[in-house]
Parts: sequence; C-alpha cells; structure tokens
Amino acid sequence: MSAIQQESMKIIFEDRETTLRERLRPRLERAADLRCAEHGKQVVAVTIHGFDNGWFDAMWTTCCEGLTEQAVAIVKKRC
Repeated sequence: MSAIQQESMKIIFEDRETTLRERLRPRLERAADLRCAEHGKQVVAVTIHGFDNGWFDAMWTTCCEGLTEQAVAIVKKRC
C-alpha cells in the first residue's frame, strides 16, 4: 500500500502497480481541486483498490454524494 498527499486530499493505492498510479495522477490532481458548491469543502480522500483488465475500484471520502459524483466523473473506473 502506498499513499500520495495531494494538497488536502489523501490518496491511497492498495494496488502496488506503479502504472496505475501514473495513469491516474492527472485525473486525481483534477479531483483534488474540486470544491463542493453547497458545502465549500474539498474531497477528503480516495482509496484505489486493485486493478484488473483496466478496471479498478475507488472508495471516496467527501462531504456529500454530489462531490463524490463529480470526482468519480473525472477519475472514472476504467484506466
């Protein structure tokens, strides 16, 4: 497991492949810049689980479902 601190968003990769980290880095940086229009908060954290045939699972920690949906739309589940 490895972690990257991007501004205030904590990013944890439970998959040890560095290629996933590098592929997702630009998208995760964009997600880290998001702010909830309703609450004014940023994404707190994301944990990326596994990588199989281009698919991965992500668990987001945010202030609300709306911010989670915005982050997911940027990062998506296929890489």
